[in-house]
Amino acid sequence: MTTQSDPRVDEYIAQFPEQIQERLKMLRKIIRRTFPTAIEDISYKMPAYRLQPGKRAVVFFSAFEKHIGVYAVLTPDDSKLYKQIEPYNTGTGTLRFYNDQPLPVVLIEQVLANHYIQSIK
Repeated sequence: MTTQSDPRVDEYIAQFPEQIQERLKMLRKIIRRTFPTAIEDISYKMPAYRLQPGKRAVVFFSAFEKHIGVYAVLTPDDSKLYKQIEPYNTGTGTLRFYNDQPLPVVLIEQVLANHYIQSIK
């Protein structure tokens, strides 16, 4: 089973300038690939991904004028990975990626893969 698209997430992404849309689409693709059975939803007015219906979302993302935020990300239990996310870590479970900088795709994939493993325990 793969994540089904929620048209509300398409609408959420469409409200932003094209450059931001591309970043959001990439992030969405990474999340959907990492959490292949997740239920795509809107929660707290942002895209959210749940592992089971009616359960709390395990990851969210949102866009702002200057950055994209990824929320509910568990702290990596890998000290090397933790060190790599330090520049993006803005608080418990929150990563911020500035729009004037390249999106660190490989790092996001690693963090979300770690988050997935912790979420299913």
